[in-house]
Amino acid sequence: MQTNPLYLTDPYQTEMDATVIEVLEDRVILDQTVFYPMGGGQPTDQGFLIFSDGTKGEVFQVLLKEGEINHYLKGARIPSAGEKVKGVINWERRFKNMRVHSAGHVIDFALFVLGYSPSLLHPMKADHGKKPFIVYSGTLDKDIKLELQAKVDEFIQKNMKFSWTFEPLEQLEKEALYLQPGLPKNKPLRALRLEGVGAVADGGTIVGTTGEIGPITISSIETKDGQTFIHYFVVA
Repeated sequence: MQTNPLYLTDPYQTEMDATVIEVLEDRVILDQTVFYPMGGGQPTDQGFLIFSDGTKGEVFQVLLKEGEINHYLKGARIPSAGEKVKGVINWERRFKNMRVHSAGHVIDFALFVLGYSPSLLHPMKADHGKKPFIVYSGTLDKDIKLELQAKVDEFIQKNMKFSWTFEPLEQLEKEALYLQPGLPKNKPLRALRLEGVGAVADGGTIVGTTGEIGPITISSIETKDGQTFIHYFVVA
């Protein structure tokens, strides 16, 4: 990857100065960026780039394609390779996405503390968009909605701290609660920790403490074809 993903180290950074290193029709690749590319169930960041002549281009979508972070632009000219630009994200959108994504991790950590994950239920994928949910392989023989809601509420009320470090896969394997299959072995991975609970591998944007998320509601828990779907929402 040619782009330094600034959002991985500081999800609260909203602006950056960057250099265009490649131009591809309606999109550009930068040497560094605060824009989170859609992935891992988290929606794309949006915002704009300010070009060297003062004009702006709207960044309406950011995607990770063939290992590169692509910024898709509309409403203005496309900058040239080597041009200096300033990027500014839509912070309201980012922070909402951070809260929803972080809420998914709170639910997941709560399931671990309650003893349901990763043994009976193993995380598969999630969607942290407009109708967020988490999918687990495996099912349970009882209704845990109230129990899970109570533990999630406890985590929010305690305002527990999130933190992250970059580690090789070998180190993360020793301490993670579970690991997704197919993680790369040739680069450091980000270990996300919840204070007093443990660590998982994660590449999304995360709030600093659980209290910043606000109330999380477990709306339903459903089972289908050997999988468990946990639907939730975060109060706006």
